[in-house]
Amino acid sequence: MRLSIVSINYNNLRGLKATAESVWAQTARSEFEWLLIDGGSSDGAKEWMSEHSVRIDAAVSEPDKGLYDAMNKGLALARGEYIWFLNSGDRIHDSQVVERLLPLLGEPDVVYGDTCFVEPDGRELGLISQLKPQPLPTALGPGSFRFGMCLCHQSFLVKRSLAPEYNLQYRLAADIDWIIRILKQSPSNAKTDFVISDFEVGGSSYQHTKKAWRERYSVLNQHYGVLSNFFAHLWIFLRRLLFQFKLYNP
Repeated sequence: MRLSIVSINYNNLRGLKATAESVWAQTARSEFEWLLIDGGSSDGAKEWMSEHSVRIDAAVSEPDKGLYDAMNKGLALARGEYIWFLNSGDRIHDSQVVERLLPLLGEPDVVYGDTCFVEPDGRELGLISQLKPQPLPTALGPGSFRFGMCLCHQSFLVKRSLAPEYNLQYRLAADIDWIIRILKQSPSNAKTDFVISDFEVGGSSYQHTKKAWRERYSVLNQHYGVLSNFFAHLWIFLRRLLFQFKLYNP
C-alpha cells in the first residue's frame, strides 16, 4: 500500500461528507486506503459511517483525548508507505491529485505542496502562497517555520516510518511540532507543482486564535530557542504590516 489518508472527525458530519466526496472522487481511489477516526460523535456521523462502511477502509468511533490523540490512533492503524492527514471539512483539491502524487512517492521522505483556503460551502478564497506573507518554500527544511507558517498540514505527506506520535501536551499546535520533528530527520523532500488540498477555514485553531498563537510560540521556542524565536517574531510582525499595506495599496 503506497498511501494512507487519515481523516479525524468529531461532530462535523457536514464537513465529513465534503471530505469523503473528495476522497471518493479520486481517479486513483484503488491506490490508497482511507481511514476514518471519529471521536464518538453524536450528530449522526457514526450512523453515516456505518451506512458507508464499504467505502471506508477502516473506521473507529470512540471517545478520545482530543484531535492529536485521534491522529495518533490513525498513525497506529495506517499501513501505507506514506501517511497524509486530511481532517473533516478539508478536501483533496481535485479528482486527479492522488494520481499525480503517486509517481512522486518512493524516494522523497516528504512530499508537500500548496493549499487552497475555502469557505465551508466550498467557495475558494485563494492559495496560502498568495494570502500569507511567508512564501511556500522551494526547499523545505527544519528551519522553514522559523519566520512563520509556510505550509498547511493538509498538504504534507510523509513516510510513515519517519512519522512520530503527536505530542499530546499541545492542544492546538502539535501538528507544527510534529512537522518540524519530521523535517529534522528527513533529508529528501519534494515540492509538487500543483495544489494538494483545500483547507476549510474556521477549525479549532482558528476558533481559539490567541491560544493557538501562544502555543505555537511555545513550540517554536522549543525548536529554535527563546532569543532567536523572539527576534524572528519581531520580523514576522513587521513583515505582516508590510504585507497588509501592499495588499490593500497595490
